[in-house]
Amino acid sequence: MSGHLAERFGTADNALAVGESEVRTYVWTALLLTTLIAVCVPVVAAASGLPTPVLVVVAGLCYLAVVFASGHALAGLASAAIVLTLFDISTTLVEGPGIAMIDVMAADVVTVPLLFVLLYEFLDDRPSVGFNGRSIATFGLIAFVVWAFVAGLVANGGSSGAGVMYAIEQLRNLVVFAVAALIVHRSDIRCVVYPFLIAVAGNLLLSLAQIVNEGMLGFPFLGEPPDRYLRSFVLGSFEIATGFYAGGFVGHGRELVMVLLLALPLAVAVAIRRAWLSPFVAAAAVVSVLSIRVADTDAGWATLILLGLGFGACLTLWLLVTAKRRHSIAVTASASVVAIAVWGVIARVLLFVLQSGDGDTSIFRTDTLAIRIEEYVTAIQLAVKYPLFGIGGKNFYVFSERYGLPADLGVHNTILSNLAATGFVGGGLYLLAALAVAFVAFRLIVSTDGIERLLWIAMLCSMATFHAYSSWMAAYHWTVGNAAFWLLAGATIGAASRRYRGWPTNAGVEKDELSTTGRVQG
Repeated sequence: MSGHLAERFGTADNALAVGESEVRTYVWTALLLTTLIAVCVPVVAAASGLPTPVLVVVAGLCYLAVVFASGHALAGLASAAIVLTLFDISTTLVEGPGIAMIDVMAADVVTVPLLFVLLYEFLDDRPSVGFNGRSIATFGLIAFVVWAFVAGLVANGGSSGAGVMYAIEQLRNLVVFAVAALIVHRSDIRCVVYPFLIAVAGNLLLSLAQIVNEGMLGFPFLGEPPDRYLRSFVLGSFEIATGFYAGGFVGHGRELVMVLLLALPLAVAVAIRRAWLSPFVAAAAVVSVLSIRVADTDAGWATLILLGLGFGACLTLWLLVTAKRRHSIAVTASASVVAIAVWGVIARVLLFVLQSGDGDTSIFRTDTLAIRIEEYVTAIQLAVKYPLFGIGGKNFYVFSERYGLPADLGVHNTILSNLAATGFVGGGLYLLAALAVAFVAFRLIVSTDGIERLLWIAMLCSMATFHAYSSWMAAYHWTVGNAAFWLLAGATIGAASRRYRGWPTNAGVEKDELSTTGRVQG
């Protein structure tokens, strides 16, 4: 182990203390950067009229000055990489055919150099590489990205430019995945989860402001969506417009739904560990339901209900098992009452919002079913026709009329979209990487207990909801939504790597006690 890591985590006496200190550093730096982006920059821009890009640069310099002056440069940059991944602050360099483009995100400016720093530190440890879920997920994703580039160049009658631009987006996801894995490997899973939730909370507050404003706030450079309205619904005495406008700074409202579905289970797990956060998480859950309603997506509602049923059942079982093992029958009964109350509140909120429709339309619609099935069949047919390389990324959208579909139509299923874009080889590699990450998360559930087990249950539920939601949405090109998933996937791989690597026994303490994923203190 390198001297740097040995100094930080080398003994049983200081490992957890140093870990807690570093977690706090990630928290306050994430709070600082999120406040600068979500509050300070918009307020100053609105008050002064200064260009938003200039204010973003100034905010970034202020942030760097603070983290360097405090002596937490590396942790501050790592926290910034996580937070900026959740904000679609970008500028377009090249516009390609259809929806293809090459852009530079604010997150890229941090994640790319940070990757080299963390990778150097990681390789300096001389890590051993074995055949396991972690290596399958990592090399599966790397192979998928490489294959996406090859498929983009081949294109099979499509646009090579669109295919290569799509591959560049997948490369960004790989970088985010690697950075998250390396951050957790050197520190703690909370060093990714907490900044992630803080950044999501910032976007949720922005979404609420957009709903109150009944439209965008006027900051497209920060990732704010345009004012695209769909319908309206009545909530109490208020009539609220639905559409894409209430998306925070992640791109648009339906992309924010994806991020919220990833965050909600993790937020509940954190609130159970930190009881004082419960009121904030409860308020965030209510605002999340409102944002999902405003986004007007039946896929979002269906996924939210599935998440409530699945994670609610897991949470109930976890409460009962934990109480039975550690406390009396009376405490077990109390935990059961709490679980039933939670189910009741969830059911009441969902019923209230479902009843808020305008009477002429329903939240759940079936009029898109036929076209979805036609998309899926066409995607599979293209993969059969071009089994090795597909037609290249984002070419389905460009040439949808060629395949007998309406113009400018993508595949509303991420897995099938990758299947058509990269053939059975690339689609299989993407699916392999996603399944391997889920397997690693499941293994962490089995090998842990207490509050740590609940965290990994929440993580696995988050990943499941991502795949459920993206199986009915054209989400393959959503920058922030997909990066958020691979951020959590990388954190999972890093946590498992940290837990299962060979720690020497020190002062009678077993290696699992030194694992930074393990024994999360509560």
